[in-house]
Amino acid sequence: MYREYPGHNGPVHSAAKASRRHDLTAARLARPADAIEAARRDVCAAVLERRAAAAWRCVGAYVPMRTEPGSTALLDGLTQAGVQVLVPVLLADRDLDWAEWDATSQRAGPPLGAAAIGRADAVLVPALAVARDGTRLGRGGGSYDRALRRTPAGIPVAALLFEGELVDELPSDDWDMPVNAVVSPTGWYELPRG
Repeated sequence: MYREYPGHNGPVHSAAKASRRHDLTAARLARPADAIEAARRDVCAAVLERRAAAAWRCVGAYVPMRTEPGSTALLDGLTQAGVQVLVPVLLADRDLDWAEWDATSQRAGPPLGAAAIGRADAVLVPALAVARDGTRLGRGGGSYDRALRRTPAGIPVAALLFEGELVDELPSDDWDMPVNAVVSPTGWYELPRG
């Protein structure tokens, strides 16, 4: 078990976070399917453009849920560009192992170990919202807060969002790991550091 992470059930902001998660999830569920697909195309284009400029060789990413702005087309586009794409495999303790994305089978390959994310030149993470200071609100399991502690310092860690999900502020706790960029349908945006 990864011991540096104190747990996601702390009392500090749990009620505020739960309320925001509820509202943001409801907004995503109400989003029309064609709007989701249009956003996914634009987010994919923005990430692939950034990848080409930065020449990433390995990217940590994720297989999106039905209402998320990420896409398997993005994973496939990265793979077709010669990038090794690592996707998470949830472990019993909610930590993340990583496996290589196979565009042909549309599945993750064999697990590579939790430390594999340390190979990444960039990491794309899911989020329900991100504050302008980099605070990321996820689904509440703490999995990415653990995994991001294993990434190389200074690499791009970008949350994929719909328009309107970059907000002024969000509740956070000491163990929350910030992101330093967001990608929305209008493009890739760096966030101020520190």
